[in-house]
Order: sequence, then C-alpha cells, then structure tokens
Amino acid sequence: MQNQPAADQSPVSFIHELLARLDINIEHSSAAKAEAAAWHGKSGFNDPDLTDWTALPFVTIDNADSLDLDQALLITNTESGYRIRYALADAAFYIRPGSTIFEEALVRGTTFYTPLLSAPMLPRSLSEGLLSLNPNVDRRALVFDMYLDAYANIQKTIIVRALVHSQAKLCYTGVQAFLNSENTALDNQPFSESLRLLQSVGNKLIAKGLERGVAPFDRTETQITVTSDPAAGEHFIVQVRERLDTERYNEQLSLLCNMEGAALLQALKAHDIGLQPVFRTHPAPLKEQRRQLEETLKELVEAKQLEEMWLLNPGQTLADYFSKLPRSPAHRQLLRAIQRQILQSQRASIFQAKPDRHHALAAASYARFSSPMREVAGIYTHKELLDALGVAGMETYTSDILTTGVTHYPKVLSIDEDASRLQLAVIDSANRARQLQKQIEKAIEFTVISRLLHRDLQQSPRPFRSGALMGIRKDKLYIGIDDLALDIKVYRVDLEAHYGCEYEFGNALITPVSVQTGTADAPKAPTLALGDAVTLVTNRWNAERQRFIMDIHKR
Repeated sequence: MQNQPAADQSPVSFIHELLARLDINIEHSSAAKAEAAAWHGKSGFNDPDLTDWTALPFVTIDNADSLDLDQALLITNTESGYRIRYALADAAFYIRPGSTIFEEALVRGTTFYTPLLSAPMLPRSLSEGLLSLNPNVDRRALVFDMYLDAYANIQKTIIVRALVHSQAKLCYTGVQAFLNSENTALDNQPFSESLRLLQSVGNKLIAKGLERGVAPFDRTETQITVTSDPAAGEHFIVQVRERLDTERYNEQLSLLCNMEGAALLQALKAHDIGLQPVFRTHPAPLKEQRRQLEETLKELVEAKQLEEMWLLNPGQTLADYFSKLPRSPAHRQLLRAIQRQILQSQRASIFQAKPDRHHALAAASYARFSSPMREVAGIYTHKELLDALGVAGMETYTSDILTTGVTHYPKVLSIDEDASRLQLAVIDSANRARQLQKQIEKAIEFTVISRLLHRDLQQSPRPFRSGALMGIRKDKLYIGIDDLALDIKVYRVDLEAHYGCEYEFGNALITPVSVQTGTADAPKAPTLALGDAVTLVTNRWNAERQRFIMDIHKR
C-alpha cells in the first residue's frame, strides 16, 4: 500500500504534484503554442473541395463542462431505416507528422483527466478552439456518413470531409430530460427529431451488441469531483452514478463509427496499398484464466447453494452466461461480485498494427477514430485512412467499394523506414498513455479512500460502512463500499488478528479454520462468500505497514 497522503493537503496541490511526479505537463511549449496560433490564420474553412454541410442541424452531446468537443451528430430517417452522420473534428488536417504539435502529442499520447483539471494532448487554442466542434461556428470535420436498415444493420458507410456548423452544445442530462419529456426547451428545434431518432437507433444498436455477444454489465461508476465551500475549503467529493441512457446511445454511435473505420482500414490493408494502420484489440481470456473463472463460480454456487444457472459451463460465452442471470434487487451484490470476477479474468485491450478481434465489443476489428483531439492514435488513424483513400475534398469512398470486386484502388502509399517508425511510435505512445491514465485514477482513488478513513478515525463512535465482498486474493479481501463504488482492502493478517483464528482462503469463499463461540475480544469468526453483505469499521492506521487496519463484520 502507498504511504498515507497528508490529510490536510489540498486536492489542488495533490493533483498538481501527482501530474508532476508522472512527468505530465499541463502546458505546451511556446513553439507548439505558436504553431497552433498560426493555424488560426489559415483555418482551411474556405477549402472549395469540402462538402458544405453547414446548413444541417448537427449538435454535440457531451458532459456539461466539456470544452474539447470531438463529435457532432445528425440522424435522419430514410426509406429503409436510418442515416447517421457522425462528424469528427478534422484533427489530421492541422496536426501533421513532423510538426511540433504532433511531436508533443506523441509524447503525451492522450489528454489526461483528473477531477480538477485536464492536461490536454493539444494546445487549448486548438482542442477547445479551432478544432473543437463548438456551437454556432464553422468547423472542418471528417464525417462518417452511415446508412442503416430498420433493424440497425449497417448497409453502407461513406467517408466525407466536410464543413459543418453545430447548432447547439447539448449535455447528456439535458437530452435525457428531453427524451423523458421533462425538458421542453429542446422541442421544435431543427435537431429535435435527430435526438428522438438517437434514442430509437441507440436502443437497436444496444440490442445488436447483445446479439453479437456483448455482455450486459452494470455500468455504475464512481464520480470524484473537487469542490469547495467557505467552511471546509477544497475537498474531494465521491458519488456513485448510473450512466444515463443518452450516454449509452451516443456511445453506440461512437462504437459503430470505430468499427466501420476499422473495417475500412482492414479492407484497404488487404489490397496491399501501403497502409500502416493502428487497431485497438482486446484478446479473449487465456485458457487458464477461463478455467479459474469456471472453478471460482463453481465454488461460489456450492457455497451459496445456488441454482445451476449460476454455473459457467465449458464452451458457454461470458455474454450468454451473464445475460441469463437474475436481475432482481436481491441479487444485486452477487451480480456485482460475479461481474468483478469476469472482468478480472479479462486481458487488457491494446493498440497494435495487426487487426484482430475486440473481445469485449464482440467486434471483428476496432480502431479509435472518435477521439481525434484526445488521442494521438485518433489523429494518426484519420491520417492513414485519408491517405489510403486518397480523399481530397468532395471525393467520397464507401465501404462497399472494397467488397464489390472493383479493381481500381487509390494510389499506393510509400512505406519507408520513417513511416514504419511513426506507426510503432504511435502504438507505443497510445499504450503508454493508457497506463498513465490508470495510474492517475488509482492514485486519486487511493487518496480519496485514505482521507475518508482518516476522517472516520476522528469520529466517535466510528461509522460503519456497508458493502459486499467483491474479490478474494491469497492475502487480502476486496470490499466494495456501497455508497462509493470503490474498494477497500482487508488484509488476511488483520482479519485473523481480529477474530483470533486462522482463515482458509479459496477463490470464492473464506472459512475460519476453527469456529469460536465468540467473546468481546475475539468475536465469532464468520464464513464469507463472494457477494456477501458486510460492514467495515476503521480500526487504526498502522504506520509500520503503511495501511489502515479494518474490522469486517458479516451482515
């Protein structure tokens, strides 16, 4: 466990120190800022080859405080289904390999986010200005013009470089209220019907994902913010939030765009035109991980005397297994624990040059097109697709060109040593950036929990925190706290000291070696299984071991 953070250190100071420790710069170099400023004099908006879609009612939907707007959408009906125009900031036009801005983006890899501030991959004059699809201004965009049938099956995708003009910056909560008929402010707007169709096509795309084999996991998440008040000053606030349906709908459009873009890259790559793409892949669990998961669930079923439906059978997909489990409130904690075991059996997704299956999305291939201002892989992927298609202005290319036997393909791209190095550098940067973001999140979660437990020690009586057993390892338990959606660790040695006996740790069950009658000093030792409801009380801070000692009680 890390050292206990200073309880009186301000969140602002902590976050700035954390970013400095990870060598993440909030500001860009003066050269990059100057290069960004120069683009404002040659914005490319008057490019005669751009398709002019400024009259169309595109809108952005994002968090209320978002300033870097990557995506705008417009959905209309067709005779056979839907037409989705998904506009992405045309970052590849401005951020070109060899430029100072690109080189700094390559060093960063991504925009890093914290509860207080972001460290943007690009200078803010671009990511929040010239490139951002802000409302009521013209912007260059790479548009995925996708045609779907009435069942949301993709029919055709056209890639268009266009000039767009977002008519509104909308937030998820506002759009959700509109779809729930609780917000009349968005009624009778040019984009009102597009928002209603977002709900329709979003639900159908979610259903298509379930058909493909996407597991319907619970998407509850922790939201950590920094706030201040005159009495308490700056402090972290932790809330549990359920993702809004509107967020899920917009996510489906992003996923569809990324899968379609990957399919185009893969088809072009097959025709040996010199393309050097980057894909995001997610390998299936290793056989040993799968075997251990099956054993853990078998042990859990036996311990809790559950019905056979809770067993994961050999050959059964994880999506099929998890989708058939009961969803009643009585099973919520058990489902959370099982979901945790499934997720821990997964391997991490990675960026790589070779197209391969994305296991979690049940997609044949996947690439990151939808975040071109926030991920260097997005800029590079845009560039590679545009180069490969030979897109210049109003030329458009459809996904069916590559599958209907057409023998004329775009110009052959040259592959040289520098180009190969660039591809590998982008892959390395993207993977490294994902790990850094995880380090940021873990460090912030740790300090939030530490401050919370430190406050608990100051109270009398000390508060009980309700939760459930989410995971078991050889030397510790992981307790998911109900009102935090965060884990607190309980160590085996502390558990055994509290109950005065040794414990046998399995994959899904911990059992006291000798059951006691229970005394004031050594209460009766409980048997605990994954999903069991428990309460935690902070006992003390152990300076020698640099961790909090927690007492656990079965509910």
